[in-house]
Amino acid sequence: MTVKPGQLAVVSTPIGNLGDLSPRAAEALEKADILACEDTRMTWKLLALSGRQTAAKFLPYHDHNGHSMRPKILAAMADGLNVALVSDAGTPLVSDPGYKLVAAAHEQGFRVTSIPGPSAVLAGLACAGLPSDRFLFAGFIPHGSNAARKAFTEFATIPVTSIWFESPRRLAASLSVMAEVFGSRLAVVARELTKLHEDLQRGPLDELAGLYAHQDPPRGEVVILVEGASQTTAIFDDTMLKHMLAEELQNSSLRDAVKTVTELSGQPRRKIYQLAIELDA
Repeated sequence: MTVKPGQLAVVSTPIGNLGDLSPRAAEALEKADILACEDTRMTWKLLALSGRQTAAKFLPYHDHNGHSMRPKILAAMADGLNVALVSDAGTPLVSDPGYKLVAAAHEQGFRVTSIPGPSAVLAGLACAGLPSDRFLFAGFIPHGSNAARKAFTEFATIPVTSIWFESPRRLAASLSVMAEVFGSRLAVVARELTKLHEDLQRGPLDELAGLYAHQDPPRGEVVILVEGASQTTAIFDDTMLKHMLAEELQNSSLRDAVKTVTELSGQPRRKIYQLAIELDA
């Protein structure tokens, strides 16, 4: 396929610390003919704070206008113009609609290049102290405990570190559901990465859930990283847990049955107790 004259550059920008704007990224922003931005105001602010200038035309590009904006951006590239795709912060295409523009550019024969840089996913992984040879980015945690529980369950048996985005106000609730599904796995809550008040809390999920349940929601962007399933750890679903409880209840009190199954399965006592109540009803 013949490569057409215009090109698309996927440009990573700081997630907090302006010092993370690379010289190559700054040059790309300065020399672009068009800046396709998730939020034009954020990109203007970035350029102003970093002392950079550009003659580029700013175009908003996000979930709500992508369908109508893509043809305009592709037409500009067909006229030989260079486009820089920029998210609010971090690496474009990570939890934003940029991939549709990238896919369309490839399909129409334009050159696409990436200018790598800051990413909350990789920044969190680098400082978490969890296995990093294999990991999965799971995106934003779905709203609602049932939807979140379903999402966590999909990852419960996978032996790789999972990485999640969450809002501060829902952090405590999401950690509580995580502890129910994942058990007491090691996890890290990374907040305000690269910023002045960067904070990492590391420990078993149930302890982290308790920590944030007894304080006001923290400020700033939150990344949650969870240890993967052990290759040697048995996976206990609700059916198996109820079967274990039924056997224990034949010769033990409800309290003792809950204690035994909790110890055997490694699952949270609260979850085992609720299953026992349902079984005993």
